[in-house]
Amino acid sequence: MKKIVYILIPLLIFTSCKKEEVKKEAPKTSFEKPINPLNNLKYDNTIDFYCKMDIIKFGVSDTLTYKGKLYGFCSKTCKDEFLKTPEKYLAKK
Repeated sequence: MKKIVYILIPLLIFTSCKKEEVKKEAPKTSFEKPINPLNNLKYDNTIDFYCKMDIIKFGVSDTLTYKGKLYGFCSKTCKDEFLKTPEKYLAKK
């Protein structure tokens, strides 16, 4: 009888204990613009010459100084395409 009591008491203690549910915080759904020091510079263009993306709204990831003016680009690919024929892109400006 003592053996049954020694087995039942710990069993009752472990099964009757209430565990609190851990509530996870829902992920944020709003877009937070990353801090990028390149976005604070003054550029001579507002639209990427190659892909036509608005660099003011979406940000800059690469820059180029050409003939004393600073230009911003959304990517290295767009900057490289601009460098192939920069006068062609600047004439359209």
